[in-house]
Amino acid sequence: MDKIKYVIKHGLELSNDLNADTVIIFTESGLSYEIYKEFVQENPKLLKNGLKVITATPNKDTYFKLKNEPIIPILMNYGKNSKVSTVNQAMIVLLENGLLNMGELIVSIFGTSQITRSNNISVLEVDDYPDFVKFYKYISSLEDIKKKVVLESLTICIELSVEGREGKSIGTTFLIGEKSELLKMTTPLILNPFECHDAIIFDKKVKGTLKELSTIDGAFLVDYIGNVFGGGRYINCGGANINLPHGLGARHYSAATITKYLDCVAITLSASGGIVRVFKNGEILAEFKPNS
Repeated sequence: MDKIKYVIKHGLELSNDLNADTVIIFTESGLSYEIYKEFVQENPKLLKNGLKVITATPNKDTYFKLKNEPIIPILMNYGKNSKVSTVNQAMIVLLENGLLNMGELIVSIFGTSQITRSNNISVLEVDDYPDFVKFYKYISSLEDIKKKVVLESLTICIELSVEGREGKSIGTTFLIGEKSELLKMTTPLILNPFECHDAIIFDKKVKGTLKELSTIDGAFLVDYIGNVFGGGRYINCGGANINLPHGLGARHYSAATITKYLDCVAITLSASGGIVRVFKNGEILAEFKPNS
């Protein structure tokens, strides 16, 4: 039996032994899923009732092929350095699509890829990730459209962390809140690239534009229904009593400060390390490390 068949067999057996809620199969070409499919047809008892089977792939062709299968496919970028960062990204995508709940136990199965270089299995419990739990509780408290806007902004920052721009790491900030309030607390560093444009953050072309403009200084402004109405904005508020960990710079202090004054969310991407942080009420709500 090929190594990947053993890994899939033991991954499914482990999911049964642990009474797992979800199995994620990471596959670039779709081969790991085909082996899984063949194995389950031969051993249907290994697939317990109620088990969510999800395939995660960075390949669009593979994703569209898997959409016709009796599983849940997700399209996502893989982390640069490790399976840990890739699993963390998958959790964000699952949360964004309403496929993840508190308390769930997840078994991840990796076929050989550019990330892992080997076949392996990992187990994680959602509740073991305190930052993710805090973020989940906050997101769950939002109205549906607000939730989608915050998650889409977070996804863009995570993708920028993994992809960079023109071969370089970049830093940027997204502010999500009421338009009039954000405009009052920020000033333009450049001509507004979104002036007189109907730019919706969910639009693929707008998403591409945001990534292209992510190298400019300043923050992007997004309202709670997804309209992108500003870019290259300087956050001009200060004076709040903000306590952040040592080593964070002006980008993070300004992001924390504006969320202390306004009912808004700030998401920052650090050029050094590619860490994505979510700020609310003057504090770090959550921290994600897509590349570690």
